[in-house]
Amino acid sequence: MKVMTLAALLMQMTSAGGAGSEGKRAANALDLTGTPHQGAVKEEISSLKGEITSLKEQFRLARERQRLAAEEKQRQEEARYGVTPKATPAPAAGGSGAPAHAR
Repeated sequence: MKVMTLAALLMQMTSAGGAGSEGKRAANALDLTGTPHQGAVKEEISSLKGEITSLKEQFRLARERQRLAAEEKQRQEEARYGVTPKATPAPAAGGSGAPAHAR
């Protein structure tokens, strides 16, 4: 969650022009009478929340595509070399893993 928040904040800063855009953003928060908008901060926060949600969805989709690509690659490798998936070995009859004959 923190990584996504940081990414959204970084995107917001870079799209806004970085540190040099503070005057521009402050000017946008003023109406024609020169008084600050009461909801400017709330609008910025809701905008950031929307970006975070969007980034989360993009990240989830990218992770799913990566997983599917890895599965497809595995299937192609198995088909190419005729390898079947490894089966888990059956447990020994001894049960505890100790040797059957003790001294």
